[in-house]
Amino acid sequence: MFKKKKNSELKENPLQDKLAGRIAGAGIKIQSKFSNVMNKLFAGMNTKKLRIFLIVFCLSCGGYSVYLMTNAIFSEKQTPLKIDQVYVPKHFDKTGDETIIPETYVDEETYLKIQAFKKSSYYDSTIRARPGLLDSIAMLEEIYHSQKQK
Repeated sequence: MFKKKKNSELKENPLQDKLAGRIAGAGIKIQSKFSNVMNKLFAGMNTKKLRIFLIVFCLSCGGYSVYLMTNAIFSEKQTPLKIDQVYVPKHFDKTGDETIIPETYVDEETYLKIQAFKKSSYYDSTIRARPGLLDSIAMLEEIYHSQKQK
């Protein structure tokens, strides 16, 4: 019932170890620089001034901490962030390939009219004036040819 789990050895990754070593080294450098600056700042100060500075520092930081705790407990509940609803278009997941409806049917007469229009003199001027018409014609021809294959 109570089985001991085998301790699986963690696989060591040299890249992670190297990165962890660099992060630890950077932390130690920052700490040593901070301590050197503080030593230079307070080296010439006598003991009485140093104690007064320490007391003022502790009282101010402690007072601020007490203020933050009481403010969190006794203040009115406020939501720190307001999350608004994101607008998503209705058909954001549609690719546009769904425009060919399986129930669409192009009969022989319509196809012949399209071919006659393509041979007419109005075709070039109409295509220049309405460039989207070329797409519609191509789609109708595609539907007609797909019907013939079935």
